[in-house]
Amino acid sequence: MAVHVAALAAVLVALVPVVGTGASFSADEGAAIVQARHLARDDGWVVDHPVPEADPAGDNYPLELSARGPDGRTAPFAKHPLYALLLAAASRLGGVTAMVLLSVAGTVAAAALAAALAGRMAPGLARPTVWAVGLGSPLLFDAHLVIAHTLGAALAAGAVLFAVRAFEERRRWPASAAGVLGCMAIGVLLRTEAALFALALAATVAIAAIVRRHLAALAVAAAAVVATAGATFLEDRWVRALVGGPPTTTGSFAPTATGLAARLRGFRLTWLVPSYTGSPAHDLALLAMLGLVVAGAVAARRRPYDGAGIGLLAGAAALAATAALATGPDQLVPGLLVTLPLAAAGVVLLRRSQPRRPAAALAAGTFALFALGVLTTQYPQGGSGEWGGRYFALGLPLLVPLALAGLAGQAQRVDRVAARTGAAALAVCTVAISFMAVASLRSSHRFTADLMTRIERAGEQIGDHPVLVTTAPAVPRLAWRTFERQRWLLADEEDLPDLVTRLRAAGVRRFGLVTNQPTRDQALVEGAGARAVSPDGQPDGGDWHVLVVEAG
Repeated sequence: MAVHVAALAAVLVALVPVVGTGASFSADEGAAIVQARHLARDDGWVVDHPVPEADPAGDNYPLELSARGPDGRTAPFAKHPLYALLLAAASRLGGVTAMVLLSVAGTVAAAALAAALAGRMAPGLARPTVWAVGLGSPLLFDAHLVIAHTLGAALAAGAVLFAVRAFEERRRWPASAAGVLGCMAIGVLLRTEAALFALALAATVAIAAIVRRHLAALAVAAAAVVATAGATFLEDRWVRALVGGPPTTTGSFAPTATGLAARLRGFRLTWLVPSYTGSPAHDLALLAMLGLVVAGAVAARRRPYDGAGIGLLAGAAALAATAALATGPDQLVPGLLVTLPLAAAGVVLLRRSQPRRPAAALAAGTFALFALGVLTTQYPQGGSGEWGGRYFALGLPLLVPLALAGLAGQAQRVDRVAARTGAAALAVCTVAISFMAVASLRSSHRFTADLMTRIERAGEQIGDHPVLVTTAPAVPRLAWRTFERQRWLLADEEDLPDLVTRLRAAGVRRFGLVTNQPTRDQALVEGAGARAVSPDGQPDGGDWHVLVVEAG
């Protein structure tokens, strides 16, 4: 096991320069990096407004979703201060690359702990689980983000292992309760959805304790609840102390829909959608792959000795995955089941007898309740741009071993040739998806880096510490690499003309305008008496335009 875990770590570290660390995929990463670098320089939590003279009310503070106190103190990433401190420590050691390596370590730890859990479900599952979690699940993608998904997944797996030990080694329930308390408390301090995971684990353990007549294990369930309540309270007080009182959030979300339709929309997007902007051929190929994998699993369960039929479906699934890779190698795939075909097959093949072991029972119950909790509380748009339903990442170290247990159990019942064909087809599907994960992340980084370079060039035409205005909330956070050398302002459509007027009154005669709505925004600044004097140097700028504007 140690060799396999070390090899996985080596592969993930080797992918870091391939993906790159000079740009971010998610705007949340940018906010965390700005906060961490500020802390690493011993500048504290508060990141001051860059152009207060033009925005005395602070309405155009550039970093959306920052925590702001009653007196205006604003911290870009105070919602989870513990993670910001970890990133600051990493920044001191090795900059942004070290921050990414924290996530790599989280994926490696999650894979190792998932393997330990799998070993308690069935013999022979541990080593395959290391690779299935580390390279065959969305945690491969998350390993290269500066977001705490992978650390949360490792802590979630650790908590479940402690709970399993409470049932397998009944006399050691006090130590198990302490382990669950520690894992879930730290998990809640790192990821908001960890609270849902802790409550799901508590409910599952409580039911198992009653069913198995091990009432001492109720202490483990209580530990998960106490961890959630205690960590939530501590974090709230911590954030208040950092910003000087009850925080508000800068910027605002679009109105969030509620009701059954919104829940179903969120489920479809985060579990089943094959891409955001892929071609019809690409999307059809991925959906065909998923459908054929499920059909093959159903056939293996109902007609285990129909080797020809199973092999035909398996081969077709592999071809569909290859076609998806060929037609859209760098397309983001938000649907969890689409990115994890082995889970789609394994869950179909999981038999009632398998979850009777404590490890399988606790994993199945916890993941089911956790997934239900996320589905009923997530935004209808899911996690915005994401790979494989990112809010479900904490449950992956549970879902993957369960799926492998289902696959391994059925492999003993089907025709030997069909079993090998099915395994090979699933391997092809998984490898194709993993290549797409790396390629899409690399492509996203390149696009963002190119945009930031264009912005920097425009800033050079303005002068030192140029003022840059945008109506796209993600852009100032994605500009973390040059944030200290630029002065960003964020405006919405209605406020943009007034901001131009205030900039002119503050003596700012030239600024940059970054927009993906160039016709609308250029008309708005011209209506306020300003004019664009320099385009971004590209024929059409694509969807994004970077303009130098004279304010008057």
